[in-house]
Amino acid sequence: MSAPLRFGVAGLGIATSYTLPVFAGHPGVRLAAAADVRRAALDRAEREYGVQTFDSVEDMCASPDVDAVYVATPSFLHEQHVLAAVSQGKHVIVEKPMAVSVAQCLRMVEGAERAGVQLVCGHTHSFNPPIRALHELSRGGSLGRLRMAHAWNYTDLLYRPRADWELDPARGGGVVFIQAPHQVDIVRLIGGGLVRSVRATTQSWDADRRNEATPPGGIEGAYTAYLEFEDGTPATLVYSGYAHFDSAELHDWVGERGQRRDPGTNAASRAAFVARTDEEAVLRDARRYAGKLDRVSTPQGAQHQFFGYMLFSFERADVRQSPQGLVLYEDGGRRELPVDTEPSGAWAMLDELCRAVETGTPAPHDGRWGAATLEVCEAILQSSRERGEMQLTHQVLYRG
Repeated sequence: MSAPLRFGVAGLGIATSYTLPVFAGHPGVRLAAAADVRRAALDRAEREYGVQTFDSVEDMCASPDVDAVYVATPSFLHEQHVLAAVSQGKHVIVEKPMAVSVAQCLRMVEGAERAGVQLVCGHTHSFNPPIRALHELSRGGSLGRLRMAHAWNYTDLLYRPRADWELDPARGGGVVFIQAPHQVDIVRLIGGGLVRSVRATTQSWDADRRNEATPPGGIEGAYTAYLEFEDGTPATLVYSGYAHFDSAELHDWVGERGQRRDPGTNAASRAAFVARTDEEAVLRDARRYAGKLDRVSTPQGAQHQFFGYMLFSFERADVRQSPQGLVLYEDGGRRELPVDTEPSGAWAMLDELCRAVETGTPAPHDGRWGAATLEVCEAILQSSRERGEMQLTHQVLYRG
């Protein structure tokens, strides 16, 4: 690009210590501004990256020194903040889930199209190098047609300190909004994008995992979903955040960020769980950017990030991810396909937006792609409520 995109970051949360260094190092972008309600976070961002700081996302979006905005605020604020950005002519990357309803997503898409700006939905694990490599491999045709896909993830998510809104399904709480977009995005990417129908069950097993906005019985912490693509290919998605079995055991104890995961993490999370919302809010705030327990960003090394165990079955091979790349089980036997850890998923996400701005064409993970992923998530919840199969109407092909 002729000049780097000057980025403003809306929301300095838990992942900020990992994402800001990527923004600062990417040649196509420049960190220019940050907006948050916490003065300590803004002061640290100003000190570390020299950015302008704002206590209002809307004020940051109005700045003439900002070309693009990364929306990393709570999910229920995504529509408000994306529309604030596009109304000022800013390009946008909005974190998953894109919003808390498909209707909100479509209003965001329409706003970006009216303004003539680019809208990308990220960051999901579909940007990660092994998933991108598998997509390229499958598109090349050597594996034959995808016949089925399975994704399992068992974590301690429900017993990590959660923000109040993360226990409120109306504001994007629960594992379907918080975690399912990763699995859905990955299987849609490898499957081509067009999911025809969804049949699913969500479950709440812990009545104490709730607040005043949570339905009786607790927030949902597990789901099982059966997806069928337009060509008949099936996919199953399984997630549990109840901190018993840890699916990292199936892939050499490598965690979601590519780090080594202690086999005792789930048990420790359950033991440390604090049910009182006021104490939990303090614990979560301490883990945010500039909080007392904020983790310093470190290189992940030679291991890839994992979002659980995934197995893709093609006509001529079964394929799974490994800490070093991909493992293929073919007619001739088992072989490993190393995949570089760089560029990272966050870097690839920035690449997508930069290419879209430069060429004037929508990015593969554009707003309509993000809306289609959220449609599957909404269908998981609706199918469980109605105990039936949901037909989808907003699916789009992957254009990458």
